Amino acid sequence: MNSPIEYVEALAQALDDDDYLTAASTMAEHVEYSIGDQLIHGPQAVAASYRASSEMARRLFDQVGFGHEVVPTDDPYSFRVSYSDVLTVGDETLTYAAEQHVTVAPDEGVVRIINVDLPGEREKVDRFMARHGLERDQ
Repeated sequence: MNSPIEYVEALAQALDDDDYLTAASTMAEHVEYSIGDQLIHGPQAVAASYRASSEMARRLFDQVGFGHEVVPTDDPYSFRVSYSDVLTVGDETLTYAAEQHVTVAPDEGVVRIINVDLPGEREKVDRFMARHGLERDQ
């Protein structure tokens, strides 16, 4: 991987594929991941956070699918990644949209990931889960 977008594409695809070794390899040693009120440091810890989220989704839902789109910004080292998670319970399917802002340092890899909660998306999933009697892990 040489270009900033290659790091981000590789990270997003690895996450879609549940390939956490590859995901961690796209990150700089000093990577920071901001999600909710948490700030997670280091490639292994960040990858473990993604793994825990995916494992929870796979426990809760009958089927889970992941997709992404990497969108460049005006800054050649910053990208917006739009994720779409397709969640199925029984014969009902819901698509959950999420977004992350990813910053790359030249020759280091991903140095910052900021999770952005899109308005109404979490509530949409909460209603979906409630209809099916599901609760998130604590």
